[in-house]
Amino acid sequence: MELKPLSPELDELRNVIISSNLTSCYLLLEELAAGKGERINYEKFKTHWINVYKSTYNLVSKMKTRKSSRER
Repeated sequence: MELKPLSPELDELRNVIISSNLTSCYLLLEELAAGKGERINYEKFKTHWINVYKSTYNLVSKMKTRKSSRER
């Protein structure tokens, strides 16, 4: 996965968004697991989440944008 270079301000924003998404997903999963009496290992979750994120990013970056029917 290769993220495109951005200005320092935008790069910081991108990092905040990625971290926020990771944290939100972890907290939701942790809450669901706690309801079942289970525990989640953060490091394993983080590794798996990053792999899923990279795979999704790579797939989406290869997609072509659709032209809107409103542009006609």
